[in-house]
Amino acid sequence: MEPLLEALYNYALKYRFDGYFLPDEDERRENETMVRLAREELSANGLGDAAERLEDGLMVLRHLDRQSAFRAGLAIGMDLHRL
Repeated sequence: MEPLLEALYNYALKYRFDGYFLPDEDERRENETMVRLAREELSANGLGDAAERLEDGLMVLRHLDRQSAFRAGLAIGMDLHRL
């Protein structure tokens, strides 16, 4: 990511991002619970290492998705500004 975009992205994550979770808070909590229970079940069945790798991979994917959404939102905002 270019330095300017990275600075804007980091600012958005720190000061703006959490506010957009509010409309989906119930769904978010339900899914967090589901993931936690699935991880506990995998660990209890001797698959803790696989659960850890899965969790790490999903976190990377989430980060990449956030970057993509940020870039798309920024591009849309810049296009609208030109109108």
